Amino acid sequence: MDNQNLSELYMNLFKTIPDPFFIVSESGTYLEVLGGIERSLYDDASSLKGRNIYEFSEKSFADFFMDQVHKTLDTGMLNCFEYQLETRKVDLPKNGPGGMQWFEARLYPLANDYHGQRAVTAMIINISERKTMQQRLRDLSYMDPLTAVANRRFFLEHLEEELIGFLTDQTPVSVMILDIDHFKLINDTYGHLAGDQVLKDLVAIARGILRKRDIIARFGGDEFIMSMVGVEIAETHQIADQLREQVKQHEFSIEGVQLKVTISIGVSNASLYDTDISSIISRADKALYQAKELGRDQVRRG
Repeated sequence: MDNQNLSELYMNLFKTIPDPFFIVSESGTYLEVLGGIERSLYDDASSLKGRNIYEFSEKSFADFFMDQVHKTLDTGMLNCFEYQLETRKVDLPKNGPGGMQWFEARLYPLANDYHGQRAVTAMIINISERKTMQQRLRDLSYMDPLTAVANRRFFLEHLEEELIGFLTDQTPVSVMILDIDHFKLINDTYGHLAGDQVLKDLVAIARGILRKRDIIARFGGDEFIMSMVGVEIAETHQIADQLREQVKQHEFSIEGVQLKVTISIGVSNASLYDTDISSIISRADKALYQAKELGRDQVRRG
């Protein structure tokens, strides 16, 4: 088989692969467009052949992609990277999945000029499903499955970042810890399913009071912890007392039985003497203990 026939064979084989394969010049022209026949993952890109990336995509994306092309040519090495792309913003027939998609690109420099130009091969793989699964796993690892708020792990990591921000620019950071008064009695009297419903209702009340940017997490059992950035301790105390009062006034319905519940709360704020988050949490926890020792259904500051 001569070189021309061999070349045609390779081109025909490339056309059958599910993922798109491009040859892109250093100026951004798509010299070859092959593969990408899986319509559940890709729009038909055949019309891109002979066109420059700046013709069919937004400048910001074209700049980003061409930076990667030039990096590949300069290093002479395989270049793998991931990116997100809104497919409707690319001038292509819309016969693929549509919407925002995640892709992995694998660029490799051609050893010789292609049609008189330096160029790279670009294999593009749709990894949206993988990204979605990774995000679901991440959400599960940071979420309390019962109440759908953050879990202890997420809260501690987040508070670390907030403390760094406070130590950098003194943006106030406050913490409040609460637990339900006599929660064990609720579980023992009405059962754990009833107790679970009380926890969910409590979270709903708290979310109605806190700002969207505030973090609420289940810290363990019936104990919840919240952080607020940009709020001084006096205002945090007021918000905590508002939460305490709304919970006290709320009628929790447990299998047709109307139940009254109270909570105790300890609040604290970050100080320049804090070297880690444990001291902030410890002060709030001691304040919570004091609130319970003094009769419950109250807010104390640590």
